[in-house]
Amino acid sequence: MSAFKGYYSVIQYCPDRSRMEAANIGVLLLCPETGFVKVRMDTGNDRIAKFFGRNSFDKARLNAAKRSIEHRVEIDPESFSTPEDLVRFMDSRGNDLLLTAPRPTKVQDPEAELTLLFQELVGGRERRATEPVGIPRLDEVFLRSTLKGRVVLNPTVEVPVVGYHLKVPYAFRNGVLNLVKPQRFAGDERQAAEIAGKLALHGDLLQRHPDPGEPRKLIVVTAYQSAERVTRLRRRVDDILADYHVRVVHEDQIEALYEEVERTAHP
Repeated sequence: MSAFKGYYSVIQYCPDRSRMEAANIGVLLLCPETGFVKVRMDTGNDRIAKFFGRNSFDKARLNAAKRSIEHRVEIDPESFSTPEDLVRFMDSRGNDLLLTAPRPTKVQDPEAELTLLFQELVGGRERRATEPVGIPRLDEVFLRSTLKGRVVLNPTVEVPVVGYHLKVPYAFRNGVLNLVKPQRFAGDERQAAEIAGKLALHGDLLQRHPDPGEPRKLIVVTAYQSAERVTRLRRRVDDILADYHVRVVHEDQIEALYEEVERTAHP
């Protein structure tokens, strides 16, 4: 089997960029000739704890940042076709995870090469990227350093009347506690309507039965797995949630949501 050119970047945890001390936690391999691009990430945080101490990082924030990189590469491989694309992605990161400048390497078997790079540069236990269930772009913007201290991670609230415990990845306060719930819809319209109906009920109950200490609102961030019938599905989901006065943010509106949070959120 003939070899071809690949490029790899090491994914590092760097809590203080002014000191540039970092722990390797993953590897990204790009092979432009074959269109191969994948990430291998350490499942645990033992290496980081060894370098910086177990109290030096927020586990939930760190794991979400890892997922964000994995999912971005998994669902948008077309954005990673040249070494320059890796540099742009590297420069766009706004949290404690960095990517080193891409380095060339000769590749015969990309999967085997990625595994070897991971073993040599990271060690630990590999986490294979799985089918995305969240919305990577949402993780990416809510984990930016500009929102640190103003975003609550992984809060759980009890929905009045039904007693359901609703867990969301992010919340922010700007006079009310806004609970940000990502929801990815498949192509089945009936299933999408059932999920939207449940979210609409929960959002309605949270608003109609406010917590005496803090009003709460549900914000549903929507994405769609299939390109087929997206317009029809999106309209159906939007209508159901709007009937119960639940706010909807579409995937292409996430940046605007970030700007709103940055402007209005307080600790």
